[in-house]
Amino acid sequence: MHAPPFDQYLEYRRRFAVSRELAVSALEWAEPLARQTLGVHALRDNMDMGEKLQYIPVMTSPSENGGWGELMPVWFKPYERPLPIFIVDNWALTAAVWGSWFGDVGREFNVENLVRIFLGGNLLIPFLPKVQGGGHFLRHGAFTILLGILWLEPEAREAFMAYNRAGAHRFAEAHGLRGQADLDQYISNLEFEAFFVAEGAKIGGEEKVRSFLANEPMFESYTALFGGLCFSLAALFEWYGPDWEEWIFQKVNVDYRMARFGLEAWAKWLGVDYVEPPPDPEISKLFRDGGLE
Repeated sequence: MHAPPFDQYLEYRRRFAVSRELAVSALEWAEPLARQTLGVHALRDNMDMGEKLQYIPVMTSPSENGGWGELMPVWFKPYERPLPIFIVDNWALTAAVWGSWFGDVGREFNVENLVRIFLGGNLLIPFLPKVQGGGHFLRHGAFTILLGILWLEPEAREAFMAYNRAGAHRFAEAHGLRGQADLDQYISNLEFEAFFVAEGAKIGGEEKVRSFLANEPMFESYTALFGGLCFSLAALFEWYGPDWEEWIFQKVNVDYRMARFGLEAWAKWLGVDYVEPPPDPEISKLFRDGGLE
């Protein structure tokens, strides 16, 4: 995937600036939907919800964004309550990189929808059940981002799913996914390399972003994360469908907990064989002990 032109990044800086008011509004929109998604899981596991999920939005600049610069537009400290959610004040680079997989986009591709999708997903993650082996961003994390998309108004939801389906096809072809002997390991490696690029890179400001976009190996490693996100979102959407209120209880309380979550959906979307892993003793123990009741 070619890097977007630097001029596009500059244009996006005007279009994807994030104010505190916008971030607060997006979290207030997402909070009741996240609480509905968590449902009895949160009540049963005493998630310190009270009447609402407890969080604190913290606006940051790229230079103060925990070492992530512009490469991580939102992050959180999962074990603190109220939950601190750190939100960088401009999402131009995120929009440019994710959008590079989409192709042509319409008016739904705007800062309000982008912030709602990612803040909604990130608000969920710290309150969801624990996952075997800690989970993976491109499967377990993608599930929360899918929910952020499904919560949008129908026109925006359909547009973003169309964008991600287009990106999924581009990603699958660019990375030869149908020919990968171990799809899980291959995409896990892409995920690791992308976060290795992002962690501590402190890429922020025009000159650093210009250099980043011109550094082909670094950009390709990072942008693969967003291509993989397109692929996983398209596969999970095809697997589960748009009616999240009908299936969310089962998926949160059973499917999401499993280390293999999403792998069968990936295989089905690609049209390749799925090999069922052997039964996991930890999941069996959860059923025996009543942990999934």
